[in-house]
Amino acid sequence: METLASTAFYSLERSEHITAEVTSQCKSNSFSSGCCFAEIEVDMPLGTIEIKEILNVHDSGMLMNPKLAQAQVHGGMSMGLGYGLSEEFIYDEKGKPLNDNLLDYKIPTALDTPKLNVKFIQLEDPTGPYGNKSLGEPPAIPVAPAVRNALLHATGVAMDTIPMTPQRLIEAFKEKGLI
Repeated sequence: METLASTAFYSLERSEHITAEVTSQCKSNSFSSGCCFAEIEVDMPLGTIEIKEILNVHDSGMLMNPKLAQAQVHGGMSMGLGYGLSEEFIYDEKGKPLNDNLLDYKIPTALDTPKLNVKFIQLEDPTGPYGNKSLGEPPAIPVAPAVRNALLHATGVAMDTIPMTPQRLIEAFKEKGLI
């Protein structure tokens, strides 16, 4: 099943949509949904990814406070960029963290963060209070996969590990014969 899903979604040559004939209908609270689009520039010799443009689009029902919702998505996008490009706990053989401080654990700073673009689709949810849906974690989820897929389309390199650090990217580029 894993091979089927990976081939269907991530293969440049054999990508196909997977459909289902059965669906789960939420009776008491609707699912929020969203997606992310990323345009990147890759420096293969340095193993770096620069985010040129990034957009998160979310259906969170009717927004009660649009500015606060936008700020929530900005925070999630920043977290997603960290997951995808720099944040990684490193442990020793006994399980003790080796980078348990903000000097060694690399979270994105304001200087690392590109302009974050956000759009909302406001479809009223009859089961949510005031027609809204959740907007906590969903903005963080699609960012790293969007950057990964942009890398795949730009270079043909399919990364299956995050964060996509310079060391990992250079190894993948060498393995693919790009550098």
